[in-house]
Amino acid sequence: MALAACLSAPSIAFAQEAVSDPWEGVNRGLFAVHETIDQAVLEPVARGYRAVTPRPVRSGVTNFLRNLRGPVIFANDVLQGEFSRAGTTAARFGVNTTVGIVGVFDPATNFGLERHDEDFGQTLAVWGVGSGPYLFVPIFGPSNVRDTTGRVVDMVFDPLNWARGEEAETARIARGVLTGVSVREQVLETVDGIRANSVDPYASIRTSYSLLRESAIENGRTDVQDLPEFDDIPETPDSSSGGGSAVSYLPQQEGIGLTYFALDYVTGEAS
Repeated sequence: MALAACLSAPSIAFAQEAVSDPWEGVNRGLFAVHETIDQAVLEPVARGYRAVTPRPVRSGVTNFLRNLRGPVIFANDVLQGEFSRAGTTAARFGVNTTVGIVGVFDPATNFGLERHDEDFGQTLAVWGVGSGPYLFVPIFGPSNVRDTTGRVVDMVFDPLNWARGEEAETARIARGVLTGVSVREQVLETVDGIRANSVDPYASIRTSYSLLRESAIENGRTDVQDLPEFDDIPETPDSSSGGGSAVSYLPQQEGIGLTYFALDYVTGEAS
């Protein structure tokens, strides 16, 4: 599908200029490193995961990982003064953890408790902190100084990080690896499309990241369709598990340990 048919070329140019990227040379080098790692390791593992794992199982994995994110989202809802959304987050977590069998299923959505995402990078933005320079970190992907700081703080909000002992450490590592594989599998077609159709994937990702973060900070009030156009990027066939659009290639702050693009982020939900 074509992303952002509604976006004019001047709008794209403005968005690209608006992103502060004083370390572009270094960032492009790191992006190249990331692409090498991805094509050698992450992508093959993700394709293998898809080949051997039925779609319902992959969907359950995505739901489970999203549910683990609930306490972090709740904390940031409260810090932003979004108490109604905090209540929804708490209710979703309770319903999906119990009725949904530790989050493998998502009955909360059927009960009208819609999912949204928050992170401390967004909280800092709500408090008036600027984004700072753009960063690209291999494996973790696009970010900026504010959002990188936010990711560190979100680790404090995560109850799994409070646990101590060998078993807790093993659980954290397992969650991180599983998240990375799950996210990368969801965006296989999207990444293929960007590589094939974008003249400058680095610049396209940088611009899209900035626009998506703006939308996330505004709780979806900014149009996430205002993205650089990647012609004929196919919709991932596994949209039921949380993928389904090229914006999934960029982090939506599903900040659960290691992910293909920083957490985030399992996808396409910027609100």
